[in-house]
Amino acid sequence: MSLINELLHRPIDPGYAAVAERRRLAGSAEPEKSNGMLLLVTVLVIGLLFGTSATTLTARQTERSSARAELVAQIETHRERVEVNSARVNELQAEVAAAQEQIVRDSSGLAAAGLTSALTTSVGAIGVQGPGLSVTIDDGPPPVGSDATVMHEGKVRSSDLQVVVNALWASGAEAIDIGGQRLTSRSAIRFAGEAILVNYRPLTRPYVVRAIGDQDRLTRDFAGGDGGAYLKALSDNLGIQVDVATEGEITMTSASALRIENARPLGEGEGQ
Repeated sequence: MSLINELLHRPIDPGYAAVAERRRLAGSAEPEKSNGMLLLVTVLVIGLLFGTSATTLTARQTERSSARAELVAQIETHRERVEVNSARVNELQAEVAAAQEQIVRDSSGLAAAGLTSALTTSVGAIGVQGPGLSVTIDDGPPPVGSDATVMHEGKVRSSDLQVVVNALWASGAEAIDIGGQRLTSRSAIRFAGEAILVNYRPLTRPYVVRAIGDQDRLTRDFAGGDGGAYLKALSDNLGIQVDVATEGEITMTSASALRIENARPLGEGEGQ
């Protein structure tokens, strides 16, 4: 608009205007004035360029929005399918674990069966339930006037969840999950863009970490130890929202896609 106003109110460059004034003072014939039609055509051409650019950008934005909506719909459809398949995998793993325990019980006795059950529980191969502790963490409010697309200091990061999980293990947790994803020795908590992934699955806010174990010990060692101190620092310094609560009964599903790549059973006489 400033360019159009400049053309309307000052159609002649100041340098040309100065030369014309000198010629007028010297008695020379004043040159013919600019044709108004030329100015009108110039303004119309500029307006046409702006209009064409706006139309082109709007069309591109509409195409991008449509493509993005279609991609989001496909992702949601595949995610639902993955969740259904994962639930079925968990059911089959529980059946396999129960069958293995029965075979061990029949062949080697109750003591061996109990050991097998303890091992499958510790590696996350079967679902578990019991009392424990839940830690809920959520992003703090963004600074006033900040860009919503830019990650600010008050956002929860994967490293924050890693610290919380490690502190819970150190406080005597027997089983842990985050957002329903059971943790094993091969679980990864990582960042991907602005999303936090656990077992390669994206989490949604707020982030809920649950731990099964002795409530008194968890409360004493975690809430009153390094884990609690870390959460307090996040809350006081970055505004991150934190809530720690005891749970009378926590139910966790088994971890999916458990596999062994390098470990092998000990042969007879090994490890003794």
